[in-house]
Amino acid sequence: MQKNIPKYEFNSQHKLYRGFEIIPLSRIFEKTDVKSLKPHRLNFYQIIYITKGTGIHTVDFNTIEYTANTIIPVSKDQVQQYDSSTTEAEGFAILFTPDFLITDESGYNYIYDFVIFNHIIGQIAIDADNQIKEHFNSLKGEELNSGKFNNTEFIRNTLKNFLILIERKKRSGTDIVCDQSLTLYQKFIKELNDNISYKLRIGEVCDKLNVTPKQLNAAVKLYTGTTAKNYIEDRLILEMKRLLSYSSYTVKEIAYNIGFEDPTNFTKYFKKRTDQLPNIYRQLKE
Repeated sequence: MQKNIPKYEFNSQHKLYRGFEIIPLSRIFEKTDVKSLKPHRLNFYQIIYITKGTGIHTVDFNTIEYTANTIIPVSKDQVQQYDSSTTEAEGFAILFTPDFLITDESGYNYIYDFVIFNHIIGQIAIDADNQIKEHFNSLKGEELNSGKFNNTEFIRNTLKNFLILIERKKRSGTDIVCDQSLTLYQKFIKELNDNISYKLRIGEVCDKLNVTPKQLNAAVKLYTGTTAKNYIEDRLILEMKRLLSYSSYTVKEIAYNIGFEDPTNFTKYFKKRTDQLPNIYRQLKE
């Protein structure tokens, strides 16, 4: 087991694009010596597009069954793991960094206002319809045209349209209210992902987002059915489970890593919310 969960940086063969690449799934296994079959994080965003075959993919303890024409978005820093059956499937991974997509203020919307990378809202896997397939083909074709006039900008705009189509598909199957509550909820999620810690408090989050606790609770409850405080606790438990399952940190090291000053309090906190001691949970996951 790795000391920490392996985290891979973006390393594209296309130096021209500086943050974008489409690679066949077969190359993921060939080039990484099947490291992708072990739990890992990515320091960039990924859209997995299955074109042939069946199997499962795991993202943060969610087991996703897929068939041909399945789209699986994976957010930056989520823990994912390819199943060994995936090596029999065919498809592509569309990889991009935030810096590639975000060139102005509107670029942030595609990451922080869209719900395709939020697996709490709606289904995780999405069926690729004809429009999505056409835009993927356009994206893949333009990637081969490096050096042509405004090639990078064409790819960036096509990627944005590709994400819009996936977002539309997800929203069509989910009761999502597109208003200020959704924007606030997404900002809340980003704040948690960037600063998750036992020491994080509702008041601190509200100050950063410039809202009242009542406003934050209303937005979070609308999309999750729970309060902001409970959601923070659930997100904290997820991070604890990630480290217990996929790293070789000791329980004491995880406690300090997650913001506890006393490892005993970490053990009590985890036991109260999962009915398991951290060491027992780890043993069951091995």
